[in-house]
Amino acid sequence: MSLTGHEDDVHFKATFEQVEGSRSKGVITLTIDTPNWEKVNGIELWKHKEGDKITWTVEKVTMDETLAVEQSLLGVYPITPTKQEVYSSIAWCAKHDGCTSLPQCDPDQEKRKRKLLRTRKLYEYTQRSPGIPCQVRKVPDNHTLHYLSAAIQQKLLEHNSAIWNKHCRPWKTAKDVAHIYGCVFQQPSDITRWEDDVKFGLQRFAGTNNTMIRLCTELPEKLQVTPKMLKPFLGKYTLDKALKKRRLFVVDHAILERCPTVLNTTVCSPIALFYRDKRDRIVPIAIQLFQEKAEDNPVFLPSDDKYTWIIAKMWFNNADACVHQAITHLGYTHIVMEGFEVAVYRNLSKSHPMFKLMAPHFMYLMTINNLALDLLLGPGKYFDTVVSVGTKGAYELIKRYRTKWRLNVDGTLPADLKERGVDSPEIVPNYPFRDDALLTYNAILQYVTDYVHLYYPSDDMLNGDYEIQCWRAELDRPIEQGGLGIMGVEGVDGRFTSRDQLIQVVTSIIYTCSVGHAAANFKQYDEYAFPMNYPSLLRGRPPSDKKRRTESDVIEIIQDRANHYQLMTITKILSDHSYGNPLGDFDENFITDPKALNLVKEFRAKLDEVSETINESNEIRETRYDYLEPSKISNSINI
Repeated sequence: MSLTGHEDDVHFKATFEQVEGSRSKGVITLTIDTPNWEKVNGIELWKHKEGDKITWTVEKVTMDETLAVEQSLLGVYPITPTKQEVYSSIAWCAKHDGCTSLPQCDPDQEKRKRKLLRTRKLYEYTQRSPGIPCQVRKVPDNHTLHYLSAAIQQKLLEHNSAIWNKHCRPWKTAKDVAHIYGCVFQQPSDITRWEDDVKFGLQRFAGTNNTMIRLCTELPEKLQVTPKMLKPFLGKYTLDKALKKRRLFVVDHAILERCPTVLNTTVCSPIALFYRDKRDRIVPIAIQLFQEKAEDNPVFLPSDDKYTWIIAKMWFNNADACVHQAITHLGYTHIVMEGFEVAVYRNLSKSHPMFKLMAPHFMYLMTINNLALDLLLGPGKYFDTVVSVGTKGAYELIKRYRTKWRLNVDGTLPADLKERGVDSPEIVPNYPFRDDALLTYNAILQYVTDYVHLYYPSDDMLNGDYEIQCWRAELDRPIEQGGLGIMGVEGVDGRFTSRDQLIQVVTSIIYTCSVGHAAANFKQYDEYAFPMNYPSLLRGRPPSDKKRRTESDVIEIIQDRANHYQLMTITKILSDHSYGNPLGDFDENFITDPKALNLVKEFRAKLDEVSETINESNEIRETRYDYLEPSKISNSINI
């Protein structure tokens, strides 16, 4: 196979030679047609036509000593390797410094601008549904990894075959439900959360929706509770004292009020009050299933009949699950981060150091989002089958939350914890998500800080970077004016004025694409696999009175066996860690600058320390929380 190319007036040709005894390795030999090395800024290698049938990787380009010594250009010119097939539309560029330069330092700024203008045409914004965050209008060919789609489709077929080979008879008892596990679906870690108030409370801090609970400093007026009603559940404290001692917490899902749902289903908009008891366990003490006070909207209490209280908790968890799926997972990891990725490709050259820093954390994102739109959110697909709000309700919730979500608060872990009043272990002693996520957040923050300081020795250097400033301006520019319309982006008048602002934005992006997504995603099967633990859909109507219920009433409201098998299928696939490398071990090595590579090594070493700390914590935790150990966090949103 031969390759030809040019760099302005400097032409070269290449030949592909087979390594003896190997069918998978080769050597590219470059013969330069002109000795005018001063004009050579880089080398592009392309695969065309028959070359598409060959799978290969490029590891490095080495200049020959006899050609380069007079110009003092002798050296190895790194080239980004890839484990996937190199498609014909991808050009791999090798420069003297590993393709890393700020635009104002690039020796050929005009050519760089021309390339970026061509790239910008490939990455245009669109909103898949009115009011939701921006995504890419069309996924460029070089992002479409068909193997990923094929792998997921195959798993769906395998699991669906197992489902339909079973006789999907109606549920009879709770024990009957517990017998659904076997060779295809393993039993989750705990199938008793639905019965246990302590485990129900812990779901707010170690489940899949860990960023909703907040410190309660005053009771919501719409919650019709009284001091007398709550007194039996507050131990030695009065209601006022419990509030002052910061022992009360609240989850308010007002965002669900009058949300669309799939046919013949209801979703509540509940308010739940939690109390930290003398053993530092945070447990539910009151649940009101709808927002407005009314006789047919009672407050349910732990002192109610056993199954009446259980059913109230299940309807609350159903609402929480809808918020988790639509907002926490789909809307404000997958979709919102795709917009940031599009902005990066539109505004930053692939030679830009910040492109190289962020690119590994966007790998496969456009692909998996495009796949999700088809497999999960299409008419009659999984969202419309197993989630109460369905596709229409999911898009409505994402739209509602876009007016509330701020990058520097909701998208920034320390600020979010502080804003919710749950940042201190003195207030919430047992918060596995917070404690583990902060360790990795801080490691990412240090990594980004060191990297930014490497390429921007001063704020003035940042101020002169017109690519990064164009990127910054596009982030909070209104959608109607061609931007992302993101609120809470650090900076002044659409510009970064300090390196700290850039560090905060990039840290939040990398955190959300890695840790944030891992927290929302990888525990899904464990939470959803037992239908009473965390029901994504309930049948019938929520209770409007406090009369006595039975186990049969519980069985009647969970979704049928066939639908639950579908839910287990998709959550099992989504909880799979097999796609992509763990955090810090990048699928593609965009970073090639030796000084920056040292920072990557330091980052990996810090992540190893975090892993040790988390593993030690899990040895003494009453309930293990393994989902944010760095080796189990992907670099990007790849599933």
